[in-house]
Amino acid sequence: MFRWILLVVCILAALSGLALGVMNPEPVLARLPGLHIELALGSLLVMALAVGVILGFVACLLLFYLPARLARPQRSTGPEEARLPERNA
Repeated sequence: MFRWILLVVCILAALSGLALGVMNPEPVLARLPGLHIELALGSLLVMALAVGVILGFVACLLLFYLPARLARPQRSTGPEEARLPERNA
């Protein structure tokens, strides 16, 4: 089931990218520090969206997931006497 959902999402993303590229064919020059890119407006929009999503995931990882993971208590591998006894079934 997950494969079908992933396939549908990929097809929808490809179709929306294609539609965005076809509807915005005008060339645009993006002047970034040390980098000049001349692409179609649709391609530049899709690239900006992809970079924004990637940077958002990295920021979420660094601000929320990583601190929570580091604050989680470690499993203790102490002596046998310190552990709770197991039940006999």
